[in-house]
Amino acid sequence: MIELSHLTKVYGDIAVVNDVDMHVEAGTITVIVGTSGSGKSTLLRMVNRLVEPTEGRILVQGNDVSKMPAHELRRSIGYAIQNHGLFPHWTVARNIATVPMLLGWDRRKVAARVEELMELFQLDHAQFAGRYPHELSGGQQQRVGVARAMAAKPALLLMDEPFGALDPIIRGKAQADLKAIQRRTGTTILLVTHDMDEAIHLGDRIAVMDGGNLKQYAPAADILARPADAFVDDLIGAVDRPFHYLTLGSVGAAVEPGEAGGAPLAADASLYEGLGALLWSGRKAAPVVDAAGTPLGRVTLDSIADRAARPR
Repeated sequence: MIELSHLTKVYGDIAVVNDVDMHVEAGTITVIVGTSGSGKSTLLRMVNRLVEPTEGRILVQGNDVSKMPAHELRRSIGYAIQNHGLFPHWTVARNIATVPMLLGWDRRKVAARVEELMELFQLDHAQFAGRYPHELSGGQQQRVGVARAMAAKPALLLMDEPFGALDPIIRGKAQADLKAIQRRTGTTILLVTHDMDEAIHLGDRIAVMDGGNLKQYAPAADILARPADAFVDDLIGAVDRPFHYLTLGSVGAAVEPGEAGGAPLAADASLYEGLGALLWSGRKAAPVVDAAGTPLGRVTLDSIADRAARPR
């Protein structure tokens, strides 16, 4: 989907992005993570030419973006930012319809797409279509912002700290919703965050940036097991590492023979969720069931701890 080759951006004497090579596969979520000033947002914005590279080449679906008119490129790529960028005097429906209208879609097609996206993002059309951004909660504004970015069915969606302004509870729900929607639509997502927890939770692959340099680019499990250097290791955090592993594994992977009482856990729940459920209910074990409700065995505090200590 995206190929970055020797991508560099220089301001004055400072290379804020320095000779970056990356390949992003279609239908995946790639997360760029780093501290403030690492170059991650500049890297993202070069893909849709909000920032022009000093050197290097960017291919999107095999097309050199420097050869395309900038306005056409941006209309073909979804873009969602932290504060949503919604037009305050436009309704929810009109905000979502922005890019399809610019592209000259038929009104009925636009209306159908708006209704489809509002259903996808769990915003009741009758209740929310005529509302204005100031009448929405932060989480609802975020959903409208992402829906607008996806309205013209772009193959690629760029997201710059999209959940940064949300409180922790809404943020967790927004992350889960985005992951579920991406799996349904197959949209390729390139997302920037400063939060390693978010990167591990969302990313099929993670690009770690520091001082304009790409320090490591790999699946989350590889980064956790084999950080490229001390900076990446510090970003993960020694104390948090076992909990990061638990977010990657499923309860089904820690099932053992036996029975247990109480409410069952879903096999596809994360080990982190399983640990939380056991601790909250005061149990040492819980039954595990598959999607059809068929018992698979049980999971215990010990089996979860074993997965965290010896990730596979």
